[in-house]
Amino acid sequence: NDGTVISIRQDTTQEGGIDVSGSTVSFNGFTGTHWSRFQDNSTPTILRGTVLETLDEMCDWYNLEFDITDEEGNINTKKIPHVLLDGQSDGDVITYNHKGTDYQATIVKEVDVKHMMSKVSDTTDAKNVYGVFNCYDEEQSEEGYNDFLVASVGSFVVRIKSGETIAKGDLLQSNGDGTAKVQTDDNVKSSSFAKVLSTTKIETYEDGSFIVPCSLMC
Repeated sequence: NDGTVISIRQDTTQEGGIDVSGSTVSFNGFTGTHWSRFQDNSTPTILRGTVLETLDEMCDWYNLEFDITDEEGNINTKKIPHVLLDGQSDGDVITYNHKGTDYQATIVKEVDVKHMMSKVSDTTDAKNVYGVFNCYDEEQSEEGYNDFLVASVGSFVVRIKSGETIAKGDLLQSNGDGTAKVQTDDNVKSSSFAKVLSTTKIETYEDGSFIVPCSLMC
């Protein structure tokens, strides 16, 4: 029947879900995010809503793959996340100790065609805004990858430059310092990446910049 077909819950509270009404499918609580990473794989403090630009360098992920024979004689392929060391490359075979046993493991690059690295926007009116900073992936960091999520579509908060006056419906562009500024006209451009939904300041940071709810269109 129409209604909720998938409920997404955290600590028993529904945070989102997928609903059906006739032939319409609704994704509730939706913010579209993508993986990214800084070139040096670092984790500097980045304020939520900070504007990010894409780079001409793709993110890459590698696994160590090796076969393990279980007690019943079945052979299973194990995949362990691996960060390349100097001199290593895709296809290399190295010795890897797994639970006290050495295995000959092959370095295998994951297939990915759409996740690029990014940087805090430093270009005024940048045309290549990827979105805004959401959060680091804490689980990946334990594996050596300091990936983070970039909010690119749907609704999220955007960090506005200090002292900027905003109004509902304003289009936003990069200010060139990680914050956004109000576009001077209402024409959607290649540098327009968000629209102000509310002037409610969710949080004001120490430098005077602040975040407000916006719709993203990167």
